[in-house]
Amino acid sequence: MPVKRRVAKRRLDPAAELAVWESVFDCGRDFFRELGEMGVASNDYGQPDPDAAQEAWDRLGARYLAERKPDHRQPWALKTFGEPNAD
Repeated sequence: MPVKRRVAKRRLDPAAELAVWESVFDCGRDFFRELGEMGVASNDYGQPDPDAAQEAWDRLGARYLAERKPDHRQPWALKTFGEPNAD
């Protein structure tokens, strides 16, 4: 009987992970369907699982806000989840 192949969990460096989450943090949708490749479920409209988005915002939100070019719009994640937790 063949040995079951185990798929290693994909580990992204924080900069690459932030690049995937940027559109979600900005407007609440994953337009490029990249979150699925990271194992994050999203609906037909590209909206990710709310718990996964909250966790990513708490982990990556401060960096996103620091690197974001200022404009007149408030990011979706900031409106939805508030200031990111600084753990």
